[in-house]
Parts: sequence; C-alpha cells; structure tokens
Amino acid sequence: MLTLTPRNGAAPRVFGPAPHGQGSQIAPIMLQEELWERMRALPYVYMSPTLVSVPHARALFLPEGVGSGPAEAFQRGREWAHIHPHHDGSLHLTLPPEAEEDVIAAGWGVHHPVQAVTLIYGPRTAAELETVWKIVQLSYRYAIGAG
Repeated sequence: MLTLTPRNGAAPRVFGPAPHGQGSQIAPIMLQEELWERMRALPYVYMSPTLVSVPHARALFLPEGVGSGPAEAFQRGREWAHIHPHHDGSLHLTLPPEAEEDVIAAGWGVHHPVQAVTLIYGPRTAAELETVWKIVQLSYRYAIGAG
C-alpha cells in the first residue's frame, strides 16, 4: 500500500483520450524541470522519443536486459514513463494496480481511459513535487522489478 498525503483542492481539468493530458492547474516550468532532472537521473534509464505520447513529450526507457518488471510495467517497448510538454506538465507512467488505486484515491491522478497507464498531475508546489517524485520512484521500481 502506498501512503500519500491527499492532494489539495479540486482535480485539474483533464482532456482525452487522445491525447490525454492536464488542461488546468499547470505545474510551474521550474517544477516540471526539477521533476524531469530527477527522473532522468534514475539508474539505467535513457531518454528517447516517446512511442505513445504527443510530439515533444519526453520519455524514459530501460534498456533490454535491465530489470525484471512485468510487461504491464511498460507502455510500449521499454518506455515506462513520459512527461508532457510544458503547456501540460502532467505525466503518464505505469503502476501496480493496488498502487494506482491509492494514487487515484489520494487525488494525484486518473487512470487513462484507453491505455493501462496512470496520468499523474503535474506538481504545483515544492511539497507536491516530493509526492509526485515518490509516485515516479514507485513506477520505476515496478519497471525494474524491485517493487
């Protein structure tokens, strides 16, 4: 079970399913970039054009042979997460089903209407960045088979 502080306020407007993203309460660019820097610094990950998202989304992959996460931990190929362009600021990642339930119940995101991924709202504050980072790390551990 993932213990998360509930997200403050009403949920942002979400659009989709294709593309699927966040349309209000956009995260400040500095926080988006801080999150991205943390994500891309995780061990073994590499950046590559997304296989599933909109142009200019930045995606993270794990190389073949690294980790032992289930097929469900990846969106397509070895892509396990991507962050949307600055005008959106949300991200899609994969989570174990029970963790996704906890994330949604705490108000941090929604299930994608068509794909088996979770939309995580972009962080609006430094405190929210820490919670979103916690969710990203859980997704990463799922992909490498460590959690």
